[in-house]
Amino acid sequence: MDTETTEFTKPLKNCFTIYSKSGCPNCTKVKDFLQENNIPFTIIDCDEYLLENKAEFLDFIMNLTSREWRTFPIVFNNSQFIGGFIDTKVYLDNTLDFERIF
Repeated sequence: MDTETTEFTKPLKNCFTIYSKSGCPNCTKVKDFLQENNIPFTIIDCDEYLLENKAEFLDFIMNLTSREWRTFPIVFNNSQFIGGFIDTKVYLDNTLDFERIF
């Protein structure tokens, strides 16, 4: 058994961070939504994490989110867990509406 620990990339503090995987329609949707609203983001491709050490990666995500999260995308803003595509859209719709009012 391999005892080497995989280093996973943590969410960035100055933008949205999207943990994404190939073939994920909601990953594409969240990226498109952020681009349409001119919101900067960083993508972390999780394909290799999932192939090489899925259990450890899911533990890493659980430690970041304080919950079991097994769907993609996994979205953070300024290192704060937001959720998936729908959660991110609601979060941004509320934030953008607030900014328009004030």
